[in-house]
Order: sequence, then structure tokens, then C-alpha cells
Amino acid sequence: MFRYLRIGILLTILIIVAGNQWLTGNRLANWEKPLWVTIYPVLIDTDPDTRRFVESLDDESFRQISTFLKQQAARNDRRIENPVVFQLARPLTAHPPALPVENSGLKVALWSLKMRWWSWRNGSQDDLVGEDIKMFVLYQQKDTKGLLERSVGVKNGSYGIVNAVASREKEARNRIVVTHELLHILGARDKYDFRTGQPIAPGGLANPGQSPLYPQAHAEIMGARIAISPSHWRNPNSLENCVIGSETSAEIGW
Repeated sequence: MFRYLRIGILLTILIIVAGNQWLTGNRLANWEKPLWVTIYPVLIDTDPDTRRFVESLDDESFRQISTFLKQQAARNDRRIENPVVFQLARPLTAHPPALPVENSGLKVALWSLKMRWWSWRNGSQDDLVGEDIKMFVLYQQKDTKGLLERSVGVKNGSYGIVNAVASREKEARNRIVVTHELLHILGARDKYDFRTGQPIAPGGLANPGQSPLYPQAHAEIMGARIAISPSHWRNPNSLENCVIGSETSAEIGW
């Protein structure tokens, strides 16, 4: 009897979770109201410069992302006055579970469960408006030539993990990554070759109809990079060098 009761409780929880995810996904896709996104800064190292940088952040530090989304919505024939509202949480010192090195289904599933638990325990502060999306931005001091861990945006969980550099010089680049992962949460797919980083035509190009096709002048945000030839690319410096293409626009409900 206890076994069946336990199965019944688990099924009820799964139904509730699935229902909540469906409602959340439907709300995120219709764009009828501004989406509330909470930025949770996470201190990855103990460097005093990291803490000083994080404590200097405010809601305005991310407003350019909302401006970018508004402009790109209009570019794709969708008028949205205030697509996203950002609010900034107090810094966290607890670190999220490390992403799995191997992309196996079981390890990804286990990581997802751990991450949901960590997000539930750490992603709530009483003085914040209830958010639609949580973005955990992991700030650290890093050699500018060094590679950061990969970032992710999880649609089913409505949260993202962004690895960022704690410096003014890298703020514009950080905003590109936050935007990229935010669009993943909203349903957008990557449009670049995972092995080479090369944007994949046509969807990964900012202007797939131009002639000649290369070099491109901008980066498609989910293509992530500016394609200067069929096999070479460079990183955009800021959101001003990025666009949201028609494929991505359709994927996020525009």
C-alpha cells in the first residue's frame, strides 16, 4: 500500500510540475506582458575586485538587453514596448552544481535535478518581485585570453547559468552571453558549429540574403559570431554588433 501511495504522490508532483512548466512556457511565448528576469550574481572566486565589481552593478547594468530586444522585435515586425524587466538580486557565494563534462542523458538529467534543487534553495529573496526567469551570472577574475566554462539556458527550468568576467571591459561581452542564454530559455536554438564556432548559414547569419554573402557586418545572436568567410569568424564586441534573425524570431514567438 505504501508503495502505491508513494507512486501516487510522485505522479501528482510530476503533473503539477508539468502543468506549471506549460503555463510558464505559454506565458513566456505570448509576449503580452513584460518578462521579469532576476539576475543573481554569483561570486565564483574570493578576489576583492570581483566583489567590488559585483556590488557596483544595478538594474541599469542590464537595461541594454531590454533595449536590444525591443529594437530587434520591431526589426522583425513585432512591436513590444517593454519586453523584459531586469532586477538585481544580492550576490550569492554558493556555487551551482558543475555542468557535466560528458553530454550523456543520465548525467545531464542528474545535473538538472541537482540544479533545480540548488536554484530553489538559492534563487529566492524576499525583497524581489516574483520572476519569470532566473539568470545566475557567475562572476570571476580571469585572464582575458582564458576560456570560461560554457554557459547554458534551460527552457524547461526557466533559468540560465552565465559565466562572466568581473570587469568593466567585459561588461558588453557579458551582456551578449546573457542575451544568448535568455533566448535559449525562450526557445531559440544555437546556430553555429559546436566544433569550430562557425555560424551556420542561413539561420546563423545576420544577413543571409546579402550578396556577396561574406563578410557579414553583424552577428546573429544565436549564431553567436560575425562570419567573415565560410570558415572564419570574429566575436562581436557588444549587442550593437548583433541582430535577431528571422529563424530565431520565429522560435521565440515573434
